[in-house]
Amino acid sequence: MPASIVDISHLCLAVHQRPVVSASAELVRCWGGDLDELRDCLLEHFAPAGGYCKVGSDLHSVTPGSAETRLRSRPDGASWHADLFHAGWLNSPYKDVPTDYRRQVAAYVDRAHELDEGCLQESDLREAAGEGGAPAVERLVRCHRDVLDQHYAALDTLTGGLVAPDGRLFPWAQGLVLDEVQTHHMRREWLGSAAIAYLSGQRPDTLFGGVRHDFRAGSVDLARPTPVQPQEDAVMV
Repeated sequence: MPASIVDISHLCLAVHQRPVVSASAELVRCWGGDLDELRDCLLEHFAPAGGYCKVGSDLHSVTPGSAETRLRSRPDGASWHADLFHAGWLNSPYKDVPTDYRRQVAAYVDRAHELDEGCLQESDLREAAGEGGAPAVERLVRCHRDVLDQHYAALDTLTGGLVAPDGRLFPWAQGLVLDEVQTHHMRREWLGSAAIAYLSGQRPDTLFGGVRHDFRAGSVDLARPTPVQPQEDAVMV
């Protein structure tokens, strides 16, 4: 198995008559590498009367924490892989997501976690310059820009999947989408500010209001309480 996957088939753990044969190294680290503790956790979370829910073909624990334990169907369709889902269904902004829309939100959360490069700072650029000169700085800036572009595409897919028949975001989705767009906007602002500070030696002020983000399904205006406003020639979130 890849280094990121741990074989736990020897624990002889089964959920819904399907064996749990592997776990992510990240999940194992959460339990300090103690596989017996991990087994007990999985037994508790996915017991017949346990607190879990179905999200597409996956099973998610439902706890007060900021992350959930997840069982994902392996390619053979006859066994489970255990990993972490980096969100909690009992915590804002995900607590109001209806069961029928958890799959779309989960797909976005997974993608956003893959793309979380943090906020680029001037010190990061200066460190890159010290190691590889101007080409290294350019590569780092381009990398963060590309990640932001991919995150924007993920947001576009998310908003498009949470639109009500009237062309607007469902009320329960408005706060969720606004939070995610604000996070994207913050990282974009930090990228621009870091580049300017690196070139000029002075970081500009960062503005978080008065900015509209346009998606295929509509627009999210960070200065307005309602995150999606319809456009004349586009379905609005």
